[in-house]
Amino acid sequence: MCMVGMTDHTDPSTATNVDTESTESIPNPYAGQYAELHCHSAFSLLDGASLPEQLVTRAASFGYQALALTDHDEMGGIVQFGVAARERQLNAILGVELTVRMPHLDGQRGDRRTQLVLLAETREGYRNISTLVTRARMDSERGRPSVPLAMLRQHAAGVTALTGGPRGWVPQLLAEGRQYEAFEAAQELHAIFGQHLAIECWDHRLPEERVLVEQLIPLAKWLGVPWVVTNNVYYAEPKDRAVHDALSALRHQRTLDEMGTRLRPNAEWALKDPRLIYQRWRGLEEGVRATLDIAKRCAFRLAGLKPAMPPFPLPDGFTADTYLEEIVLTGARERWGDRFSDVHRQQIAHELAAIRRRDCATFFLTVWRIVRHARSEGILCQGRGSAASSAVCYCLGVTPVDPIYFGLLFERFLGDDATEEPDIDIDFAHRDRERILQHVYKHFGREHAAMVCEQITWGGRSAARDAARVLGFSPQQGDILADFSDRHGAHTTADLFETAEGQQRLTAAGFDLTDPRVQQLAPVMNGLHELPRHRSIHVGGFVLSDEPLGSLVPIEPASMADRTVIQWEKDDLGPVGMYKIDLLGLGMLTVVQDCLRYLRHTKNTHIDMAHFNMDDKDVYDTMCRADTVGVFQIESRAQMSTLPRLKPRCFYDLVVEVALIRPGPLQGQMVHPYLRRRAKEEAVDYPHPDVKPILERTFGVPIFQEQAMQVAIKMADFTQAQADELRKTMGHKRSKVRMKKVERQLRDGMEKKKIDPKVIERICHQINGFAAFGFPESHAASFALIVYATAYLRYHYAPEYLCAILNAQPMGFYAPGTLIEDAKRHGVEVRPVDLMRSGWDHSLELPDGRTLMPNDGTILWGPRHTIDATQTSAEHVAVRLGVRLIRNLGSKARKVLEAALADGPFRSIEDAVSRVTLDARGWRALAEAGALDSMFAHEPPERRRRVALWEVLALTKEPPLPLAPPRRAPPPTSLAACTPVELTAADYRMTGVSLVGHPMKHARPVLEPNGVRTIQDIQQHGKDGETVAIAGVVICRQRPPTAKGFVFLTLEDETGMLNIIITPKRFAPNAELIARESVLLIRGILQVQSGAVNIRADKFRALQLGSGEDYVPRHDYH
Repeated sequence: MCMVGMTDHTDPSTATNVDTESTESIPNPYAGQYAELHCHSAFSLLDGASLPEQLVTRAASFGYQALALTDHDEMGGIVQFGVAARERQLNAILGVELTVRMPHLDGQRGDRRTQLVLLAETREGYRNISTLVTRARMDSERGRPSVPLAMLRQHAAGVTALTGGPRGWVPQLLAEGRQYEAFEAAQELHAIFGQHLAIECWDHRLPEERVLVEQLIPLAKWLGVPWVVTNNVYYAEPKDRAVHDALSALRHQRTLDEMGTRLRPNAEWALKDPRLIYQRWRGLEEGVRATLDIAKRCAFRLAGLKPAMPPFPLPDGFTADTYLEEIVLTGARERWGDRFSDVHRQQIAHELAAIRRRDCATFFLTVWRIVRHARSEGILCQGRGSAASSAVCYCLGVTPVDPIYFGLLFERFLGDDATEEPDIDIDFAHRDRERILQHVYKHFGREHAAMVCEQITWGGRSAARDAARVLGFSPQQGDILADFSDRHGAHTTADLFETAEGQQRLTAAGFDLTDPRVQQLAPVMNGLHELPRHRSIHVGGFVLSDEPLGSLVPIEPASMADRTVIQWEKDDLGPVGMYKIDLLGLGMLTVVQDCLRYLRHTKNTHIDMAHFNMDDKDVYDTMCRADTVGVFQIESRAQMSTLPRLKPRCFYDLVVEVALIRPGPLQGQMVHPYLRRRAKEEAVDYPHPDVKPILERTFGVPIFQEQAMQVAIKMADFTQAQADELRKTMGHKRSKVRMKKVERQLRDGMEKKKIDPKVIERICHQINGFAAFGFPESHAASFALIVYATAYLRYHYAPEYLCAILNAQPMGFYAPGTLIEDAKRHGVEVRPVDLMRSGWDHSLELPDGRTLMPNDGTILWGPRHTIDATQTSAEHVAVRLGVRLIRNLGSKARKVLEAALADGPFRSIEDAVSRVTLDARGWRALAEAGALDSMFAHEPPERRRRVALWEVLALTKEPPLPLAPPRRAPPPTSLAACTPVELTAADYRMTGVSLVGHPMKHARPVLEPNGVRTIQDIQQHGKDGETVAIAGVVICRQRPPTAKGFVFLTLEDETGMLNIIITPKRFAPNAELIARESVLLIRGILQVQSGAVNIRADKFRALQLGSGEDYVPRHDYH
């Protein structure tokens, strides 16, 4: 059959840019005359090479009538697609390319996997498509989603089907020369979809496609259904072909050179200008025009999706609104008691009215129920985020901070003009969070509850490594490229390939700049950057729906057991009106929960989070001294440097401190002005008199997101909705592009009001800083409560707090060894791991000889032991380190050890070996860590560890015969005693901490004569500007992206910790040493400012400790 209009071919092996002549400036007579119905975005992971927004922009520039998004068994990009299309006034068709298992029509057994394009015409059609994708994901082998053909029959209503690309059922059979079976397959599909079936044709300048098209068009006419032209798109522009090829190579785990014919042969799979399409299909325009009929039919948009919450069981006579009001007023009287005033009543009435208007009372009742269930189970929890600005949430017991007292902005949470449904974040003690998640699944049913996903994208480092891999460079060269890119992928092509310095570094790393592959690196790296790479599970976002969730958004099994996840991210939920609750795990709530639990037994003290003495001067004094190791949010180097300057004396000071040391205020250059003004070292001024009421309590410096919103409303006449958009943009992970748009609106608004250009610049600069994670005041207030609680417990109940924080590891900023050393300096008695006294978890030994032995939060009582009067004062609680601290012992060791201990304590090494089925490696770890020393009390203390090692090696070497007594030689008397340095080395090697002595204590006799001072001496007696020498273990390395190349270390010796500042100039020649060495000798200039002590380092030297081995663990950059 002669195909008119398809005769002008180019060589498919050389065809690249199909629209080489720019026609975008010429009026397009075909604008509105084509709709692309088969298009893949980057959400077709490792295949599509353009983001939905990029596809929409390109399609709109060509004047398309509509664009369909049809990713592989995937609908994760449709919200971004729909939002972008609405902004561009382009009709967005929602669909999918579904993998369908079709029966063999020639009697062969099994199925063939084929692809079918499905497009949503109506809400029912959309629900059917989403249900099919859900079933494909839930019922199939992971990574190979598909549905059987029979399932299509149940879900065909409201759906248009295209026969798909070359991997479609009908095209596959035609390509195999099985025309009769292809006609049967087409009839089968026609029986399912009727006149809502279309035969799909394409032209990518490939002879084999031409042969198929010549058979597909007659088949459509014979069947009496339309045939349609698509381009089966995989990227927006021809230039994106390089990225598409790289993705294909990554998918096949090969280099581009190894891919061969697996790569598509040209760049024809881009969106095409309609003029070119009509030219290609001259004489067959009916197939192009047919796309418009289908586009008109596919009228469903996401705005019509809005799901309802699952119903809440209400008492008789109540609606959701009246029941919520009843509970809130009851809670208000409990919260405020005699202080419950008209001010409180008015705010509650205002918020309840807003909730009624938004018809979301059921959402608040649902959250209240989850929180109430957690507390009934003894699980500590509290709300945070914007919900903390709501008096209703406070009265429901969801949030812990009084928003009226602190003047928090309710509209930050639920304004009348808000475009999205409210969402509430709740932190739970992290050990118990899984119980809450499973309760939600069980209560609402897995058809109505699922977790939100997170799309992990290529950052600068991962894009560099993967680009190097597919281009055939070595892994080492890929690592070098990755090091050139900063942690957030903010590298530029110019930095790497166009500057002399970049070219020199590439050459030094073994890259040949004349190699054509090197020229491909930049476009591939930049093209991969920020594309979706794989899907993960969100930290806690839960969605609930009255309708089956799988019919609203596809659900799939998560990588974690017993969890299901939707294909949308949290930012996708707002545009479709879907409610989200964040059920988050917070390690510090586990610490507080456990510590309060311990106190009921050790001190008979009953405290809860709501009744701390919030004005304890001693607690604030510890913070002013930056004595905050192990305290929530204020234990980092930056926080410790700020605390002595800020000098917090009340709770609101902690709210500011939490928000101040964040990328937003740092990049907006707000931190130092705030501290200087607070200390009266700088006059307070305001960008404009109108913002004084907004910024007065932060000394004219905007620190919180709410302040940015209020400034925009006041200065640029933003509506509440615009201010809310500003707030969302500031918290959006892809906020740079969106921030530019909002900033333009901000400038326009201020210019209309004739604001001075300098004022405009100042305000825009400060607000722009928030695009890098400015903190909401309501969120900071919730966190500040945990800051105070942890500081209070650490100060007043140090042993219990240490035990709780050690049992909650891993979490926080510091390793267990640092926490233990700090506690010892504060007078806490810490006792070593001892298999005759320790459990798996760390425990508390009471003055009366009893042992409080926690086990995953459960309190058990260990056996009563005789108190060694030489070891402890009978007045104090001591911390006994647990076996969990020892390296090389995993979950299996825990299980057998706890099972053995359930039968009573061990009486001897023989008893322990007979009851605990550990391998020789496990017993050796226990012996080397000193956990068996007390079983050899008859030996001198310095010999016990070697004797224990001798005994366990002998006992575990060969299993004895049944009933035969163990036979082994006694340890020789010639076994040498361990020196203190050897014991410390063994402790650090096996547990990361030593109670024998800090490594620097052993080195002090050598260091002190050489002028190396202790940290305590420098902190107490050092003078600003003097040159000092310090030696210590590196316990923290930081290279924050906001620090302009500065590097920060924290060094620890036997007397304390100190911050080290390294300038970019000093870091460059010492980078490897600073990154590699665990113990450093540093000389530099002492900086003492308002009680904050730092050293600006000048010279560095690795320090070898006396044992002749590097036993101190290395800590990588945070």
